[in-house]
Amino acid sequence: MSVTEAIARFALETREIPDEVRTLATNHLVDGVAVMLAGATEESGTIVRAHLRDLGGRPQAAVLGSSLRAPLQSAAWANGTAGHAMDYDDTQLATDPQSVYGLLTHPTVPVLAAALAAAEAQVASGAALLDAYIIGVEVACRTADAIHPRHYGDGFHSTGTLGGFGAAAAVARLSGCDLDQTLRAFGLVASMSAGLRENFGTMTKPFHAGRAAEGGVLAVLLARRGWTAARDILEARRGFYRAAAGGFNPARIEGQLGRPYFFLEPGISIKPYPSGSLTHPAQDVLLGLVRQHDLRPEQIERIDVGVNSHVPNALIHTRPTTALEGKFSLQFAMAIGVLERRAGIAQFVDAKVRDPRTRAMMERVQVHVDPAIEALGYNEMRMTVEITLRDGRRLSGRADAARGHPRTPMSRADLREKFMDCATLVIPAAQAETALERLWSVRQVERVPDLMPLLVGSAP
Repeated sequence: MSVTEAIARFALETREIPDEVRTLATNHLVDGVAVMLAGATEESGTIVRAHLRDLGGRPQAAVLGSSLRAPLQSAAWANGTAGHAMDYDDTQLATDPQSVYGLLTHPTVPVLAAALAAAEAQVASGAALLDAYIIGVEVACRTADAIHPRHYGDGFHSTGTLGGFGAAAAVARLSGCDLDQTLRAFGLVASMSAGLRENFGTMTKPFHAGRAAEGGVLAVLLARRGWTAARDILEARRGFYRAAAGGFNPARIEGQLGRPYFFLEPGISIKPYPSGSLTHPAQDVLLGLVRQHDLRPEQIERIDVGVNSHVPNALIHTRPTTALEGKFSLQFAMAIGVLERRAGIAQFVDAKVRDPRTRAMMERVQVHVDPAIEALGYNEMRMTVEITLRDGRRLSGRADAARGHPRTPMSRADLREKFMDCATLVIPAAQAETALERLWSVRQVERVPDLMPLLVGSAP
């Protein structure tokens, strides 16, 4: 059996999913909806919705956080773009200690955005939505975990390039596709796969996630109408893996799908901060030191951050001028942590990045490759932070995993706080509370369309 066929059969034929996986996945589904609602407030969301209103079309699915309804693939694009707009969505880990953390995907948003649109159109149950989402995330994570690192290292953004396979798997399952239709959908979505990391720090990074969701929906819709495409697109000599990366490791897919699910091992991190995940360990350490020692900006002479050599390849903005750039800047993350003792939605705005105090503090932040961190490998986000004070004292700390990592998971209370922070940007608190309770119990939702009115918001 080819790799592509094995994935398609897994997507269509899997029936038994462990309750432990469903419980974990529900947390991530809640988190995914939260960041879609929050992202609706971003300027990119306003542009997307204005464009969709100009296009028109059948109002088949909800665009979260607004009153707009759009065709299936358009709603998936809008929600996928919104979900990644704040860079607040979850991040998969790696199965191999030699893998590089951060070179994989943000799996939930492309899959969930596509699955929500399909589930609404199919009048699916919440249980069916959850299971399709789980299957899609597994496909996205396994296909990304197997790809040769050259893919990311040379500039591809794997959320955009691999997310479409997970989206197509979820939609094919919800739509009742047969094996041949699913194989052709994969063949088509592979030719729509795209996303370049030079666009990090711009609206085009979240566009990648939106396009992956849209591509997954469109590929299934066309395949069901008889659209032809290669049926072995992943492993073929001129197929996806060879063209996009020079190859892949089939052993990371064959016999691995759901054995165990990626949600269980190695896990998927939920973000505590709306920024690139590679900033998060240092952010945790910095905030801990600032709060523990009650540090003030005027006390600080210098902040040194030790990282491995792959981190600067992802956190590319050393002197950001916009909030989007600030999400990929250790200099800004450290500066804002000192100045405001927080690193939430309210901190990642243009005004904070451009504030003269922030810019002055960024000049005190130095990032270097730490030989001790480098020697430990790249599969974890290990970082050190040392703060030199003007009175000569030095305060330091190290983190091997940020809050939200499977080893240091966010609690239900943490997830609730994050959901409410995100959702109340566009919907009233009482509505957000009700929506959250319905999402926690998504397996008991009889009809997904009945859930969607709770996610209608005020975004224009």
